[in-house]
Formats: sequence, structure tokens, C-alpha cells
Amino acid sequence: MALSANQAPKYEEQRTRQKVPVAAGAIHVYQGALLNWNSSGYVKLGADTAGEKFCGLALEELNQATGGADGDKYITVIPAGSGTIVTMKTGTISAANIGDKVYVNGDDAVALVGTTTNDVEVGVIRRVISTTSAEVQI
Repeated sequence: MALSANQAPKYEEQRTRQKVPVAAGAIHVYQGALLNWNSSGYVKLGADTAGEKFCGLALEELNQATGGADGDKYITVIPAGSGTIVTMKTGTISAANIGDKVYVNGDDAVALVGTTTNDVEVGVIRRVISTTSAEVQI
């Protein structure tokens, strides 16, 4: 059924930046790194690891040279689910992969489902830039 009059939609702008707590341990996060939530609710470098979820993309560098405790440091990210489109390194892709989901394949790349084991979902390919990079909506 068509609308009979204009209706103002209710919506909220997505938060596109978020500070998240970093896991304990020596960790060096570079700007642009993919980050995962570990099972305790702290972020670590992205990896194809069972039980983890994609957190987001690091917007700053953090060098935590010593262990510390979980949550001692925070890092700013573009969070998962923000809808932001980001250029990412991929496995081999083609235009046929537009609309396909991609998954964490390390802290610096994503891959198609058949390439990863634990399938930590990052987002969807929106535009293919080359055979090894794409714009991904996270």
C-alpha cells in the first residue's frame, strides 16, 4: 500500500567512531588494522579465530609493549555495523563478488568464505577495485 501523505521517518545517525578496550599482552596495532573482540570482551588484532567477532578498523596506532591488564588502554575504531565503506586488501576477487560477504583473514586483509576457517564476518563487498582489493561496507 502506498503512503497517502509524507511521514517523517524516525532515525538515528550511526556512530562511526568508538573507543574500545584493548586486551592484555604485548600488542602493536597499526592504523588501519582489523580488530576482533576476544571471548572476554577486549579487542586484539584480527585473526581467523573461533569464538571471536569483528570489532572494527583501527583509526590510530597503539604500541602496548608490555602486558598490562585487560582494558588498561583504549583504541579508536570505525566499529563493525557502522555502514562505513572502507578499502581493504582481499584474496583474489572479481566483479562477480560484489555483494559477497568477506571475513577476517589476519589483521591486514579479508577473504571470501571458502578461504577462511572460522568465518569472522567483516562486511560486504560493494565495489571491486582490483583483483586483490575492494571497497567493503562494514
